[in-house]
Amino acid sequence: MSISHARLFAVSVLAAGAIVLPAAIAYSSSPATPSPSTTKASISATSAEFAALAASAGISESRLQDGLVAAKKAGGNNPDGVTAFAAATGVSPATSQRVVTSVFGEHVDRSITGPSAADALAARLGVSAAAAQSALHRIAALSGKDGVDPGSPGFAAIAHDLGTTPAGLASALDAMKRVQAGK
Repeated sequence: MSISHARLFAVSVLAAGAIVLPAAIAYSSSPATPSPSTTKASISATSAEFAALAASAGISESRLQDGLVAAKKAGGNNPDGVTAFAAATGVSPATSQRVVTSVFGEHVDRSITGPSAADALAARLGVSAAAAQSALHRIAALSGKDGVDPGSPGFAAIAHDLGTTPAGLASALDAMKRVQAGK
């Protein structure tokens, strides 16, 4: 099922015998847990589309619904969501990934330690992706509730290891964050 089918899936309301899905799944792939009042809504795909998705996974429609709820509560299409879907449905990780992707869309890792962040930092500083990845993990370990202090000795050591100054590293991190945010 493509993303457009997933959207159709979300807005097709059947007059009788609607397959009930969590409203939050239908409208968003954000990790927020739906409120109890919106956990169930008569928002669905056609019965045939829902049945086809369940059949393609080798599970019942009820089990598919349970898996989608579990995936949504775990954040949608991310490793936790895929694992939650697999646990709730008993399907293989590959099948879980296929179904979760078809409903929630492609997962993009926008974490500070993800591969795209490392690539952006590496390009900005002219270092290897491995060096940037290592630096990002070290920076994440230094980070507190207010972020990282660019004046700290730990930050200065990371900058030195990357061949730059703390100000240069801070600037590169700001640029990396803008790339990550799509700005």
